[in-house]
Amino acid sequence: MTGSGFRVAFAGLAHSHPSTDAANVRALGGEVVAVQDTDAHASAEFALRFGGAVVGSVEELRALRPDLVIATPRPQEVVPLLRALSADGADAPLFLNKVIAATTGQLAARDRAIQAGRGAVGTSSPLRFAPALSAFAAEVGAGEVLSIRVQAQHDNAAFQLPGRSWQDDPHLGGGTLVTVGVHAWEMLDVVLPGAELRAARGWTRRSAGSTTRSEDAAGVSGLLRVEGQADDVPVEVLVSGVPGPDAYSVELVTATGIRSVTLPTADPNESLGFHGLVRALRGAAAAGEVVAPWADARLVVANTIRAAEAARGQDPRAPEAQAPWTPEPVEGVP
Repeated sequence: MTGSGFRVAFAGLAHSHPSTDAANVRALGGEVVAVQDTDAHASAEFALRFGGAVVGSVEELRALRPDLVIATPRPQEVVPLLRALSADGADAPLFLNKVIAATTGQLAARDRAIQAGRGAVGTSSPLRFAPALSAFAAEVGAGEVLSIRVQAQHDNAAFQLPGRSWQDDPHLGGGTLVTVGVHAWEMLDVVLPGAELRAARGWTRRSAGSTTRSEDAAGVSGLLRVEGQADDVPVEVLVSGVPGPDAYSVELVTATGIRSVTLPTADPNESLGFHGLVRALRGAAAAGEVVAPWADARLVVANTIRAAEAARGQDPRAPEAQAPWTPEPVEGVP
């Protein structure tokens, strides 16, 4: 890090996470040095709340030499951002808030941009740093897992707001299956590191009065290839965006019994890992590194996309998987 502080720049304000991250940066004694977004009004409001300079380009942001860049771009901004930050060997680690890629095509584009540029790129759901989940993973350890069930619920109403509706579009931000589903696959990766989704099938549902462009609920059943286990592990994932509080849980059937964890939500900043994420980012940035590096994080992204394709009846190997997905029409929903 430069000096004794923790200087963070924010590139993109596509959804709510940057505000939480900036508050945690300051709570940990860090400094917000700059913010850049295509929405100048949003940038000005962010700077008023958290400090830092409002800059008009990623190049201006880089010129301030932050210790870390936290990026929350819209899907079409991800690749240009990666290219701009690595134009001449940028030295600040880059952490991208979810969702970095929502389709097979987007994932391939991110791969190319990252491989052509910088190495210190990371991304994850904040749930990776949820204390209860970390404790549960340590408790389970390397024991034999016979099956796993994961649930992720997050009201999708916010994804339909003006300026954020791209999150509800399966083709741009991935819809409920990706925007909420990534949390399920992140939790699974914490408990079974490196587990890869193989064969999978699933379903989607949208209520008669729903205004979502994606789905209100979805499920995926499949098999996981888990390092160190001779047999593939059956997995069931339930993703929902119906009204109500967040709910995140993991249940394992192991050789020694059934074990489960439900993440508390009374203090989401702590219990859902937001504070822990920034604390981990600060520690990694001191060494010029980033948490959840792409070499590891890519599998979570790939599992999320593969699960969404399976639930929507898409075969990722088929050419039609690259075509726009259109949900079945529901009366009263355009």
